[in-house]
Amino acid sequence: MRQVAVAVIALVCVLVGVAGASAQPRGADDQPSNQLGFYIGRWTAEGQAKGGPAGAFGRVTGEETCAWFSGGPSLVCRETSKDSLGETDSIYILAYDAGKKVYTMYGTDNYGVVYAATGTLEKDIWRWVGETRKDGVATPTRYTFRPSGNAARTMEVETSTRGVWSRSANITYKRAAR
Repeated sequence: MRQVAVAVIALVCVLVGVAGASAQPRGADDQPSNQLGFYIGRWTAEGQAKGGPAGAFGRVTGEETCAWFSGGPSLVCRETSKDSLGETDSIYILAYDAGKKVYTMYGTDNYGVVYAATGTLEKDIWRWVGETRKDGVATPTRYTFRPSGNAARTMEVETSTRGVWSRSANITYKRAAR
């Protein structure tokens, strides 16, 4: 149960960001990779996440920073999240795969959980579909991000157990004070 909770909480904090980026990667402004600017910046997160598929919802908080990797077109994100089970440190890389025409995310955390997902952007809504893996066990996971105004956004996380999807987390992200 802890691995699912840790996996959800860790990825929850990495995919933060609603406001536009202040800096663009090198290259043309119309490149799909520039859309990743959505995640640039320093963020705080607060919400609720389950401790596992059958667990109760509990409070989760976090901080995350995303920046262009060597000027772009990929991002590197580092985050720390806290819940009733403890603290999780994670690192992620987000990129655009031009051959497949999808966004990609790959990351890991201090518990050995590995995250992989592909994403799409349609009308300001980001949808990521992938899995979290720990000790050879994969958990299918979906993330949906929606702008909520005032440099904030909401995210819903769903996980699948034996083909049945259920909500695992609801998080609100805000730009961190400088």
